[in-house]
Amino acid sequence: MSNYRQLFKSTGLLGSVQALYILISVVRNKVAAQLIGAVGMGLADLYARSLDLLGGATNFGLGMSGVKRLSALAAEEHADRAKLDEEVKLLRTWVVVTALLGAAVCLVFSPLISLFACDTTARTGAFCLLAPAVAMTTLAGGEIAILKSLRHLKRLARATLWNALFTLCGCWVSYALWGLDGVLPMLVAGTASLFGFHLREAWQTFPYKIGPLRRDFLRPGWPLVKMGAAYVMAGVTTAATEMLIRAALMRSGAGLMAIGYYAAGFTLTVSYARMVFVAMDADYFPRLSAIPAGDLREQNVTINRQINTLIVLMAPFLMVFCLFLPWIIQLLYTRDFLAIQPMVLCAAPFMYFKAIYAPVAYLALARGHSVRYMTMELIYDVVLCVSVIVGYYFGNLTGAGLALALANFFDLVLILTCYRKQYGFRISRGTRNRAVALFVLLAAALCAASQTALWLRFGGGTLCLALTLPYLWPVLRKVRR
Repeated sequence: MSNYRQLFKSTGLLGSVQALYILISVVRNKVAAQLIGAVGMGLADLYARSLDLLGGATNFGLGMSGVKRLSALAAEEHADRAKLDEEVKLLRTWVVVTALLGAAVCLVFSPLISLFACDTTARTGAFCLLAPAVAMTTLAGGEIAILKSLRHLKRLARATLWNALFTLCGCWVSYALWGLDGVLPMLVAGTASLFGFHLREAWQTFPYKIGPLRRDFLRPGWPLVKMGAAYVMAGVTTAATEMLIRAALMRSGAGLMAIGYYAAGFTLTVSYARMVFVAMDADYFPRLSAIPAGDLREQNVTINRQINTLIVLMAPFLMVFCLFLPWIIQLLYTRDFLAIQPMVLCAAPFMYFKAIYAPVAYLALARGHSVRYMTMELIYDVVLCVSVIVGYYFGNLTGAGLALALANFFDLVLILTCYRKQYGFRISRGTRNRAVALFVLLAAALCAASQTALWLRFGGGTLCLALTLPYLWPVLRKVRR
């Protein structure tokens, strides 16, 4: 079962690069928490969500459609290097066009974004300064697509690591010198480094070239735009959902502090656990895209293997993480952030449910059915937005955490039901039994993690971890072969 070995390697969790990345992220969050506090982190999160919205609305999904098109060309038995060079040049040209568009849209709509996000136009100038960051993020997406499509995963990891180091040092200097005023310059500098480091890695195979910005040259790339159009809509709805949630929190009594606490809780719940998903875009999606649409057996085997890989990594990770949560929060942030502990515990199943349905959700994109993908994302985003806002209204941060978990459970049921009919996907009996058993043990471990008595917390948590071994070992054993 060398496929399982490849899956585990491609997640990066067994490699030093991902371990270093997590460590750098921990230090960066600690620096931010100490130097700018919850209010500063709320402001940084507000700018970051605005950047996601503007970039997602104007990049035309070229990062996703570019991976699909280039990976198909690279996978051909006798790949034509000249044709591949031309496709890369075409992709980069379209990326430049969309980057310029994104910067222009940011400048034009900054007053409206300021009014929507902050209930005032006083921050219009600050949002205007996001324009270079929007352009750089889009340009970086093109280079990342090139690296992913050619399976240059080591180069991709190296660029990610160097960017993380730069961002850490930049945050330290910027926040120490300017405090809250350093948030925006650091965001712009971070996106520039993101583009620069990924361009450096992609340049080794494809030196940077763009074509003339003329209709006759751009026309062959129009299918890339059409393929990514629905993906853009999905990205925009996701980013808009996050902005709506932040806008609702901004109008609560706590304002930026509420956003800062929610962002910290969301980061703990999602961002570090997301490292398990590193293979999804970089390795799994190109492999799934290469499977012929009619080969249901290979399709289902590939997806079930990916689900098994993700859940056997995610379940014990979440258990250990939540058992040590109070100490992790103080390590990553400060004691003031202990208020987010109930939110994180309630939201922990969010990522476990995602580990099950995310490999299935990629089917629509792999088959080029971007409208279906967009529709599923839109339904989920509406449910997520309403759930979190209502949950926060009735239960503050704890209610928001519970809403996150319930929204992802809804998405799990929706995707498994719809894609069973549309693509003939069947979750195998072994995968289903393993997923259910690990979830029950995860829920029990979360109950133990909520106890204040240490003997209950660690006694119950350790027992739950021990009981996961019979479900983890059959998958882990295949990695050794």
